[in-house]
Amino acid sequence: MDIQSMRYAVTLAEELHFGRAARRHHISAQPFGRRIRRLERELGRPLFHRTSRRVTLTPAGESFIRRARAVLAEIDELIASVHAESARRFPEEERACVSLLRK
Repeated sequence: MDIQSMRYAVTLAEELHFGRAARRHHISAQPFGRRIRRLERELGRPLFHRTSRRVTLTPAGESFIRRARAVLAEIDELIASVHAESARRFPEEERACVSLLRK
């Protein structure tokens, strides 16, 4: 399981629509759906009920999404703290990296 797949699952839980969720990640629905199916295979449980008209969370999906949100919040906080520490310790290098990323 990777971080991006967890983010995809959380987005799908918010949107309850594959196309809209995929657009939020700037990819098409097909690879987005494949990623969700692969995650479900890795977990050994379906996270979403799918019909031609609806997407809903399964009980396992509700539990997974609740924990995935907590994990992703911790990861985002960790990344932010690393960036903040880096900016404090190496302010010129940090600005140089940011300016390179903006090009």
